[in-house]
Amino acid sequence: MKKSLAAVAVAGAIVLTGASAAHAYPVDIECVANPTTVALGGSTTISCTGLNDDFDATFSVTGPGVQQGVTLTSVAASAATGTASVTKPVVGGATSATFTPPTAADYAITVTQGDESFGTFTDTVTVTVVEGSASGGTGSTGGLPATGGDVPGAALWLGVGALGVGGIAVAAAAARRRASRA
Repeated sequence: MKKSLAAVAVAGAIVLTGASAAHAYPVDIECVANPTTVALGGSTTISCTGLNDDFDATFSVTGPGVQQGVTLTSVAASAATGTASVTKPVVGGATSATFTPPTAADYAITVTQGDESFGTFTDTVTVTVVEGSASGGTGSTGGLPATGGDVPGAALWLGVGALGVGGIAVAAAAARRRASRA
């Protein structure tokens, strides 16, 4: 009888511990911005994992040109200075929001999840906004992208030579035709 009671007590402890572990609140929220550097007028997506499906996540940004002007899918920014936020549902431990910055600056976007009962957990990502192209170009802050191609000088001269030889051949054929008619 003692063994049966001990087995029931251990089984009960395992069941209760397993249930609390299944509903444990995550403490390791991980958020990334893609891309982390955007051109002025572009946007970036902030994606987060390690979240609890029982709570929504709030994306907040403060910075130059930011004001509350949000939709259900993104954090938007405009000409006024301030803070904007949007709350997104969490599905499968993940969520995301789109941020469209109003001016060239560094913006810190903080993602928060939780409540008074479980505690609040956050992660912050930084997005750099540059004037011009964020993907390359000249200068350390982006600038215009390189256009055209890099053709070696020898290839250019070869093409010019081929055009010259073709021109001479056409002129010679025309001269032969004229001479045969006369």
